[in-house]
Amino acid sequence: MSETIETARLLLRPWKVDDMAEATSLFRYASDPGIGLLCGWPPHTSVEGSLNDIRNILAVENNWAITIKKNGDEPVGSIALKPVSHYTIDPVEANDALRERYGKYLGGNALELGYWIGRPFWGRGFMTEALNAVLGYAFDTLHKDAVWGGHYRENTQSGRVMAKCGMEPVFESVHDYFSLIDVYHDDVFRIIIAEKYTQDRA
Repeated sequence: MSETIETARLLLRPWKVDDMAEATSLFRYASDPGIGLLCGWPPHTSVEGSLNDIRNILAVENNWAITIKKNGDEPVGSIALKPVSHYTIDPVEANDALRERYGKYLGGNALELGYWIGRPFWGRGFMTEALNAVLGYAFDTLHKDAVWGGHYRENTQSGRVMAKCGMEPVFESVHDYFSLIDVYHDDVFRIIIAEKYTQDRA
């Protein structure tokens, strides 16, 4: 079970399984095609489907429901730390220069981010606040050496959030296939290493 993380405006907490209000709130925001399709997953189509996704996908360690304190307990987004994906690993291992510099950050000492927040909450700094908090958790509590993040090239909004949190672009990958939505995208991959994170906060 994930630990709860508190920031000035947010509470990042574990997902509640078999909770209809939780699923209803998730469906309200995750059914927006402008969200899932930018993140590589199909928009939710029913509250029951959202209930199943909480049980089978979201209610795992290091996956948090984003709640805004003044709005009560409803989840309005999600942020997670996961093992480094093949989308990151394969291009690094295939390139000598990248492998030499970043190959040491592809195993269990590193993690990869995934996140989204509902459209009504865009442009208010909530995602940056959540990401900063989760990076702090990755480095200060889990003692990881690096955190990766990837975003579609056209998803400049997500890129800005990562950049604000100190994540620097490492490489771009062209024509990656995302099977859940049956679409190809060009991707930008970013990283922040523990030393950089510590320096930025000093």
